Amino acid sequence: MKQSAVVGVVRVWMLFSTLWASLGQLTSRQECVRCKCDDCSKPCCKVFSPSGLTELSVAVNCSQPDDVIILDTVTMATDPDPESQCNGHSLTHTDGCLTSTPTNLCAFPQIKAVSLRNNSLSKIPELTCLSGLIYLDFRKNVITTVPQDTFKGLFALREVYLDDNAITYIHPLAFDPSTSMLTTFSVSGNLMTVLDPWMFLLPRPFCRFNFSHNNIARLTNEQHFNIGRSSRAHYGPGFVDVTYNNMVMSPADDMKQYGIYEVPDLLPFISWGFDLRFNPFHCDCKFFKVVKFLNYVSTYLWRSYFNITCASPSQFRGVPMFQLPLDQLTCPVTVTCPLPCTCTQRPYYQDVLVNCSHKRLMTLPRDLPEGNLTLDMTGNAIRRLDLQNYLQRVVHLNLTANHLFEVDQQAALALRHVRSLDMRGNNLHHLSTTLQVVSPDAIYLDIGTLKCTCELEWFLHWTGRHIYENLQKITCLSESDGRHVLLINATRRDLGCEAEDTSLSHETWAYVIVAAAVVLIVPILVVVFRYELLVLYHRFFHRQPGEKYLPALLEVPRYDIFVSTATNSDNDATWVSRILLPAMDRRKLTYFVPQRDNLPGAIPMDEVVQTLRQSKCALILLSPDYLAQPICCFQFRQAYDMMVKEGRGRVFVVCLQKVKRGQMQDHLLRAILNLNMAYSGDNPDDLYNLINLI
Repeated sequence: MKQSAVVGVVRVWMLFSTLWASLGQLTSRQECVRCKCDDCSKPCCKVFSPSGLTELSVAVNCSQPDDVIILDTVTMATDPDPESQCNGHSLTHTDGCLTSTPTNLCAFPQIKAVSLRNNSLSKIPELTCLSGLIYLDFRKNVITTVPQDTFKGLFALREVYLDDNAITYIHPLAFDPSTSMLTTFSVSGNLMTVLDPWMFLLPRPFCRFNFSHNNIARLTNEQHFNIGRSSRAHYGPGFVDVTYNNMVMSPADDMKQYGIYEVPDLLPFISWGFDLRFNPFHCDCKFFKVVKFLNYVSTYLWRSYFNITCASPSQFRGVPMFQLPLDQLTCPVTVTCPLPCTCTQRPYYQDVLVNCSHKRLMTLPRDLPEGNLTLDMTGNAIRRLDLQNYLQRVVHLNLTANHLFEVDQQAALALRHVRSLDMRGNNLHHLSTTLQVVSPDAIYLDIGTLKCTCELEWFLHWTGRHIYENLQKITCLSESDGRHVLLINATRRDLGCEAEDTSLSHETWAYVIVAAAVVLIVPILVVVFRYELLVLYHRFFHRQPGEKYLPALLEVPRYDIFVSTATNSDNDATWVSRILLPAMDRRKLTYFVPQRDNLPGAIPMDEVVQTLRQSKCALILLSPDYLAQPICCFQFRQAYDMMVKEGRGRVFVVCLQKVKRGQMQDHLLRAILNLNMAYSGDNPDDLYNLINLI
């Protein structure tokens, strides 16, 4: 992820955080609710208390805990006030021996609160009949699963507590999609091993989903839900607690299954809170993006749940993630890693480090891991650098302290992307000419091992006489006089090449050949493409009208556009009436269409000339029917001569249908198409841009 993108996301996060207090849900005043804070719209406000409801009593015999009924004495004796907001019942039976809910539960549809905490319930009963249920407390029972549609039809459900059961699985579709009031869902202290986030992807703010103190190790995606970077859906916000679980690997890997690959993909959740503390995270390369994100976020915004610590490896145990050194977040790579080398993935450097130093290797490894490579071959016995299929992926290659005396030409070509190539401590007497594909500041050589030969002449052009710090002290040994010559200052004579003045003749001949080619080719191009060149000249250079046209230019144009289209062409007429004219009307442009606006009895050609003089520009609607009509070709030529050549305005060509170049008798019209200066009638963007130019 790029630093600028991360910083931008952080700033957006800070903006959303300031608006957090204003986000919330509307509280229904038709339910039995009591605000316990100043603002009932806050999702974490305690807005409900069962104390104001009529309490139902339960008859149960612990010797037969399955035979349970609700006694109907108090509720029938007292007729509740229909105007009261607290018109409802509550069912409470805690610290008992219930193994099932009362058999006549649905006989009391006005139940708004159910609290059966600390009993022996093994499953959640059918609750669809309690459509007004707001509060559900089944803590400290022996419930094992929460199946699909468990809470179906409970549209007013606000708080659900299933803590301290034996729940191992919650179906992602346990809640009714129409449930719009849910603020709290707690399943702390259960036996869950996986978590499907689909259940808390609510389209409105909520307070807290608590999954703490389970055995959650990873995230799942049973519904194949994909958020995607282009998603416009709104979720939450809310707070999700996953503390004290068994998450070891980075959640970033699990999030890929939801279409979340980079930090910008998290924008729909920018104002959420996720507490992942107290998990045994193994902080390696897979945490790189998470740690990098936390580093930036903690600089601008701090939350206590950012203090996520590592459990392993040992050097990071107990260290907060936002304090981890990014360059030390690495992972061992075993796939295609050659023995006896070690391979390490390093996200900070965006490469895989292959360490084969001091392994007594005679050649380069044959296969290496995927990705950019940093290859350390220090202290081996390599004599020749041969071509390998991975060399084009090598960004750093260290060949110091080997027995290297030759570099294969194809191997040098493959190293064109290398950023450092260290060949010091070897016996190189010659350099392959193909090494010049490598940047001069990337190669490191011994000072005095090279021999001065004419084969090194490329070195002078390669460095361009620039002084590179890594090359400025490199010398070669002259075989003629035995002296060491600085390569960056060497002459052809120093390298033992032919006389220096012959190079001048080669350069001179090169200039002569180029000049001759220009003299021959340019006239040919002018003849072949004379009309194209004329159109370009009129378009870009012929801007000033002559004095003889000045009086006409002082006239106020009557029309913005002269529309030249084929006569009696149904396709062209349909395009004009349905697409072109409405577009021009929206821009309030004035236009003249000869087929529609010619005066009865007027001479068409005279009318064309007169109307063109009163127009700012001409629009040529090109089609096979247009080319077949002489009057249309006359309109184009008059428009081009009067608008373009005389400098009165511009001519725009729009292709309504494909036309063959051979059908065009007018060379200027053909040149406009050859230069791709025509617009497409099938492309709305072309028409929009064209109208804006007028």
